[in-house]
Amino acid sequence: MPDFLDHFRGQGYKTRLLNPHDEFWDQRLGIKTFGFHPASGKQGDSDWRVHYTPTPYSDIFRLLKMVELGADDVFVDLGSGMGRAVFCASWMGAKRAVGIEVVPDLCKTAIQSHVRSRLAHRNIEFFCENALDFQCRDTTVLFMFHPFGEATLRQVLHNIESERIKKPHSKLRIIYVNPVFDAVLKQTKWLECIGHVASARIWPSTSSHYTATLWKSL
Repeated sequence: MPDFLDHFRGQGYKTRLLNPHDEFWDQRLGIKTFGFHPASGKQGDSDWRVHYTPTPYSDIFRLLKMVELGADDVFVDLGSGMGRAVFCASWMGAKRAVGIEVVPDLCKTAIQSHVRSRLAHRNIEFFCENALDFQCRDTTVLFMFHPFGEATLRQVLHNIESERIKKPHSKLRIIYVNPVFDAVLKQTKWLECIGHVASARIWPSTSSHYTATLWKSL
């Protein structure tokens, strides 16, 4: 009997049963986005990374509707994990959806999910790289679920500003979930806050839900 039970351990079955709405969307899209990855480093260090758990689908869909994601948008998730937000953006019609993830195993899982998913034909890409190396390029919607520390966030925003100065871009909207360092965005002169979103829970999900702030470039 123990050997039989060991086969099911670590597969996320309990989490899936407790979060049927998220499990429904994983099955509908043909992807695997349930998982956890521990934090690394110490808070305040330049290489500090917060732990990974996926954002509930209901939160992602609601926030993407609020920023009016459309067919002309290029969506980027910094700290994309297993790719849930990226897949959601593509499902909702984004022209291109990109995930930036520094943890190789998480990025690999997202790539594998894309290949076997119902979105395999969509313009979706995942890159295993540091957010500090990310170039904004044609991004129009940027998604972040409190992915890193204050110093990294400041540098990421500075890099985006520098690139946008070099070459005119379309208006950028930012979705910042669990906005621990919201003050950093408030101090950024080229951004304007356009909304504060309260957390909302869908019964009977046990997933954690967080507040979010929405921003747009000036």
